[in-house]
Parts: sequence; C-alpha cells; structure tokens
Amino acid sequence: MTTSNTFDQLFRHMVPTSMEGIQIFSMDDNYIKPQRYNDVTNLENGIWEDLFINVAPLIDQYVSREYLLGMRALPIPKDRFPDFEAISPLIQNSTNWQLVSVAGFLSEELFFDLNANRKFPVTDIIRKSPRFEEKYAGKDIQNDEGYTPEPDIFHDIQGHIPFLMNKDYADFMHDVGTLGDTILRDERKLGSELVAHNLRRLQNFAWWTYEFGLIKNNGGTDKFRRQTNDIDYEIYGAGIISSFDETVNIVKCAKGESKRSQILPYDIEEIVMTCFNYSDIQDRYYVVDSMEALFDSFRNNQELFWFEG
Repeated sequence: MTTSNTFDQLFRHMVPTSMEGIQIFSMDDNYIKPQRYNDVTNLENGIWEDLFINVAPLIDQYVSREYLLGMRALPIPKDRFPDFEAISPLIQNSTNWQLVSVAGFLSEELFFDLNANRKFPVTDIIRKSPRFEEKYAGKDIQNDEGYTPEPDIFHDIQGHIPFLMNKDYADFMHDVGTLGDTILRDERKLGSELVAHNLRRLQNFAWWTYEFGLIKNNGGTDKFRRQTNDIDYEIYGAGIISSFDETVNIVKCAKGESKRSQILPYDIEEIVMTCFNYSDIQDRYYVVDSMEALFDSFRNNQELFWFEG
C-alpha cells in the first residue's frame, strides 16, 4: 500500500507493511459487490458462529461501553452471517452512516472517500472459507482463524460497526475520513511524497486508535457486562475485538502474565510517527484516558497531519 519516500526516515518503528498478493480495489474498479444473503452457505455461517462464540465472552468482559451498547442495538447474530440490509438502516437512522458492500480491500483514496461521505465498506467474505481460498488460489495469503491480511466480514461487522451507533464516535470517524480525503486531494499542492507521508501519519493514527486502541477502565462499564472487567483497560480497537489471539494477548500483558507487548500511555505525537505491522500480534498498545480525550486530541492536533518538509 504505502511505498518508501524521502520522509520515511522521520518515522519510528519502521516495519514491512507489504500487502503483496492482496487484491486492492480503487475508484476505477468495480468495487461495489452487493451482499447475496440467500447464497451464504451453512459452512460460512458455521465459521461465523465459531469465531463469534470464541471471542464473545472476552469481548463482553473487556470491551468499551460504546461497543456494548452498539451490539445491543443491532441485529448481529451469533450463529449466522449478519444481513447488511437489516443493519444499515439502523445505523443510518442513528448516526447517518451507511454500510457499503464491497468486493474486498480498498485503496486509501477510496476508503477515506467513502468515510468522508459517512459510508463504511464491508465485505461478506469470511476467513477460512472456500470463497476466500478461491479468491486467492495460487497465492500464499495467510488465512486462519486468528488472522488474515484482508479484512473479512467478521472484522468489519463484529469489530467496527457497533461503534457507529454512537454519535460522537461516528462523527470522529467521519472527521478522520474527511481529513484523509483532503490530504489525498492535495489542495495545498504539497506534492506526492508529502501527501504519502502525511497519509501515513493518518494511517498510523488510525491503526493505534480505532484499530488497536485501549482506553482506561474507570469501572463504569461493568454494569453492562456479564462479568467484571479485571484489568485496567477497556478495548475499543476493532482489530483487537475481531481477534481472539490479540484480545488474550492484551489480557495477559495487563495482568503481568506476559511481556510480549508494551501497554503505553496515549501520545498523539508519538502515535502518528510510529509505524505498525499488519502481519503479527501488535508489540504495543496505546491507552487513552477516555473517548472524549481521543476525539479532542485528534481535532486539536490537525497540524500533525500537515507536515510540509
């Protein structure tokens, strides 16, 4: 996705982020692919159910309040694929977002353009399914319960969508999308290298926040849980929520049972300059004080995304 340029030396934690082999759709492609709900197989429904049942108890115990309330408000079943047409109108009525069923991984330009128009792309392909294997036949693409580099329906719906029922969070996501869209349009005439650099800053921010972010646990969410949260953090990153392995890693690190990953205080200046790894458990997580602090931090530090060389 991102390629090296003159300004890469400014980043910390440079790691390979190759998406080699992954099919990426751009605005020039036929990226819209309506969900054919009646064609979902029993096997695919079974994969969804296995993934859901595996992670649900952990998520209920450790996820943030915004997510739990969003899940309660949406028809996301545990034993079969969710129906996009049943979910999208509820989100639109609540926060004016819509689901857009797409063919797969989207380019940054297309993803941010959709988000800027309050549209969230979702795909109905699921990891470990014959359809996924057929799509990448002959290519060495990781495809197991714990991870696949192409976001699937479980990541998109189970990880992201419940948050879009919260107005403040939905507005934040819209603001991120609008900024990404503006950077890519380059109305400031910064040139392609600075556009790519500033976009990567925004990608870093998105990764360490709404994909893999933690929030301080103040105990107030426990009234919505079946079991009390026994660590100092809540999860709001969709990449964690949709991964059993990632969630377990956080719990073990928080309890001192593992030193695999660092749990660090939120620092937006550090976050935007810290790159990430697509292909493994994260080696760090950043903890923000509250959702409001996250939103304010983003809106009050826009200059971080407009480096001019």
